[in-house]
Amino acid sequence: MRGIKPFVLIVVLFSLQAHAMEGMSSSMEQMRMQKRFGFGFSAAGPLSVLGLEFDFNITEQLSVGGGIGTGLDYSTFMVKGKYLLLGKWVSPYFAAGLARWWTGGTKEEKLSPSVLANKFLDGEDLRDGFSVFIFYPAVGVQFMHPIGIAVFVEAQYLFKMVSFANGTYAGLGAHWYF
Repeated sequence: MRGIKPFVLIVVLFSLQAHAMEGMSSSMEQMRMQKRFGFGFSAAGPLSVLGLEFDFNITEQLSVGGGIGTGLDYSTFMVKGKYLLLGKWVSPYFAAGLARWWTGGTKEEKLSPSVLANKFLDGEDLRDGFSVFIFYPAVGVQFMHPIGIAVFVEAQYLFKMVSFANGTYAGLGAHWYF
């Protein structure tokens, strides 16, 4: 719960700043075309515990991205596409992506998140390693400040490829667009 308080404070501060800048003539469409490339981090989500991400705005409403991350005892990788429903400062979006979570072996007996341990790897010997390919649709919301800083929250429904074992997960992150 302590980790959520700083996040809420950041969102409130950005909201107040955005409200103060309502008179600016720059629209979200112009801003997304001027600041096309974003780089940042995410916590949870398709990169598991922590990851570094990039995002590239192809059009005003469409972007593609990817990243690498870690689940502490395993590695992660993902690519995704997003379609944004542009608002003045806050934009809900739909996304779809592919992820891979893998390791050559671990001494841990139980991994997190629970969707990995309970749904995707149920009963497997983790000392031998694993490789899980995941497809996921997602919904999220992104707040983008005119200086190029964006924060987002996203919920995913993860499907393990081939077996279609599935479960829900969520993540949050921040990008700086330039």
